[in-house]
Amino acid sequence: MRPAEHRPVRSVLLMLGATTAFVAMQSVIKWARGDGMDTTEVMFYRTAPGLPYLWWSLRRRGQGLFPEEPVDVLVRSILGTFAMGTNFTALAWLSVAQFCTLNLMQPVFVALASPFVLGERLRKNTWLALVLAFAGALVLVLPGVESRAVAVLPAALGLSSALFSAFAQMWVRKTTATEPAERVVFHFAAFVSVLALVFGASRGHFRGLPGHASAGSFVLQVVGMAGFGTLGQVLMTNAYSAGEASLVSLVSYSSILLSLAADVLFFGLVPPPGALAGAALMVVAGFVLLGKRGGRG
Repeated sequence: MRPAEHRPVRSVLLMLGATTAFVAMQSVIKWARGDGMDTTEVMFYRTAPGLPYLWWSLRRRGQGLFPEEPVDVLVRSILGTFAMGTNFTALAWLSVAQFCTLNLMQPVFVALASPFVLGERLRKNTWLALVLAFAGALVLVLPGVESRAVAVLPAALGLSSALFSAFAQMWVRKTTATEPAERVVFHFAAFVSVLALVFGASRGHFRGLPGHASAGSFVLQVVGMAGFGTLGQVLMTNAYSAGEASLVSLVSYSSILLSLAADVLFFGLVPPPGALAGAALMVVAGFVLLGKRGGRG
């Protein structure tokens, strides 16, 4: 019997903690980007500090580093790298609430692509969710930006991040059929760390404190990115193992309220009414998808 049938409250609380941690991570990243930290530096400091813990976790369980299906692990790492790169670049322009809400396009992209990648059935409600989600994305981004031309690039990056993340998550499902989760995460983190370090160093980064950050703020930013990110991953993994996916995924929509609060408290950004309307459309799209899943036997 599935654990979710016995521990729904635990799964909801774990996912709420994970969502809070991820919003905190995005807030720290936006702070770091505001201090001039390059995307490659953010990617490296987000992933590299967690490698020793992941390696120790594998060793503690008696598991090796070499994957049984290296191609799937490589594809997952490449997709995750693109998702992370577009994510952190978009945060240089978008507010935390704008990005987090745009990222809720991810379940829609998964629903559209999973029939081709995972052989799942495509339901008619998916198209309705797609229309609602795109309408929400359009309403969310444009009202808060003075120049519509400037909004195009960050909005496209935010949606691209959701798209790459959707495919990365589908490949996680493929790889974890043969690999332990810690091994998949380790290879992803190592891939991102090496690629970001090499590419960033070739462009003159990693040669001192990034931008105009002080030593104290730099340390806090690195600890916040790596710490909140790792905590969020751990809590999310345990949430999905303790509860039904439809219930757990519903909790992720709390990121809208949490990110709006983060924008107000940390960055002094008050969302316009149109942004709230766009967020509401995203939530409705999520409920449409959840209703589809709930209708399965």
